[in-house]
Amino acid sequence: MSKIIVALPAYNEEKYVGSTILQVRKYVDKVIVVDDGSTDDTIGVATLAGAEIVCHEHNKGYGATIQTILDTVKPRNVDCLVIMDADYQHHAKDIPSIIAPVLSGSADMVIGQRRPESIPRYRKTGQAVLSMFTRIVSRSQVRDTQSGFRAYSPRAINALTLRQSGMAVSSEITAAATKAGLKVTEVPVHVRYDGDGSTHNPVTQGIHTLTRVLSMISEQRPLLFFESIGGLLLVIGFTVGLRSYNMLIATGLPPTGTMLLSSLFIMAGLLSCSTGVILYTIVKVLDK
Repeated sequence: MSKIIVALPAYNEEKYVGSTILQVRKYVDKVIVVDDGSTDDTIGVATLAGAEIVCHEHNKGYGATIQTILDTVKPRNVDCLVIMDADYQHHAKDIPSIIAPVLSGSADMVIGQRRPESIPRYRKTGQAVLSMFTRIVSRSQVRDTQSGFRAYSPRAINALTLRQSGMAVSSEITAAATKAGLKVTEVPVHVRYDGDGSTHNPVTQGIHTLTRVLSMISEQRPLLFFESIGGLLLVIGFTVGLRSYNMLIATGLPPTGTMLLSSLFIMAGLLSCSTGVILYTIVKVLDK
């Protein structure tokens, strides 16, 4: 019989964590709640609902909580680990479909692709932007890169070592899975956003996550990142330079300010391109 564990990262989720645990227990062998320094009664409610509790002494962030889950589960010889939100956004009834590819051996990581009709428009926009940049850093075709509802095989559990402490960990996991050669697939899942239980402002959270994903692109794909910026700066510089030339022809007087601006953009563009080449070389050497 397969051993399946569901782990719930939780921060101030006393309102939802109990009902989430009770729903999940119908489908799995054990529920683990990793409490990320909650200041409410999340631990008490989760304990009463029958979950095993792992605690952070203080709030470390979502990514750190995911790493704690992986570290906790690694020695337990599980057949499948499911990580889902503790705020009742995900439906426990989707667990059988999300674990099926892992148990059959056809996938190492399964991402719950949220049905678009269930997602508010402002969230769709943010998710589309984050997914686009995540696909750049991960070189994968995953569509819902930010979904927190995922299933992992033992191979995936042991292959993933994470650095991101915040919400950008979802992008990092996708990139790390691709780099490790893990088989990744998606299955449709339901999601609930009525009475949003999120403990973070989604706009602020989205902007912060985007900056971290861009940072990952600069670290892992520096040639693409810095060459793109450098190319843009060069185009602006030469465009301003052409304008300066036209002004010189028309008036006979050199537009000093515009010419200096053109030179500044061109030098910055060349510097960015050079930086990309240097960092790309370093990354390739370190990867060997």
